[in-house]
Amino acid sequence: MKERVFRFRAVEKRIAASQPGFRVLDVGCGRGDNLRRLVRYGGRAFGIEPDLARAREAQSIAPAAVGVGEHLPLDSGGFDMVYISHVLHHARDLPRVLAESHRLLAPGGLLFVIETIDDSPLMRLARALQPSWEDDEVLNRFRYPDLVQALEAADFQVLRGEKFNWMYFAWELLPRAFRPLEILTPLFIGVEILLHRLLGRRWGGHCYLVSRKPGPGIFPDEGLGPDP
Repeated sequence: MKERVFRFRAVEKRIAASQPGFRVLDVGCGRGDNLRRLVRYGGRAFGIEPDLARAREAQSIAPAAVGVGEHLPLDSGGFDMVYISHVLHHARDLPRVLAESHRLLAPGGLLFVIETIDDSPLMRLARALQPSWEDDEVLNRFRYPDLVQALEAADFQVLRGEKFNWMYFAWELLPRAFRPLEILTPLFIGVEILLHRLLGRRWGGHCYLVSRKPGPGIFPDEGLGPDP
């Protein structure tokens, strides 16, 4: 049910299904939550994570190593997809992270980015109140056009993108603090979906972007199909 809020998941699943066995690098993989999903999709996944303890947890799901996005100790052109989820706002050198992602992709490979954006007034308030996340400092704050511009400046062709998550990100914090509130999650998912339909895509607190490195497409489906 949460996939109706996290709209990128249907897109990434469809892309992955179009190229079984795709080679994917998860930059800033954390404890492996996204790795688990990428492996389930059939990807040959590898993770990079700056925190040693988190990298060791991720190794129970897929191979993972300690490293940072600005200096990835891997061979050029070795991946069909680079996946970066909620990491760019922690980057100390955003252009360098994107350049390294470009280097590691095979020609025609995809960069799949999910990121927090300041298009939402509620997200701007949340960032002001909490300028770090799980002890990782937020070093960059974006609007959606900023990310599009950064990707294009790094020689990526943006194929598809969308804002999402009007207010659900705020709700998710409460059940973490008080588990019985989880019973209300379907209600808040319904509110989130209604807001998306009524107010369009102007003020989402998150976004996803699917971009291609120049070259013949590796994936038959590059996320350009109908909206999920």
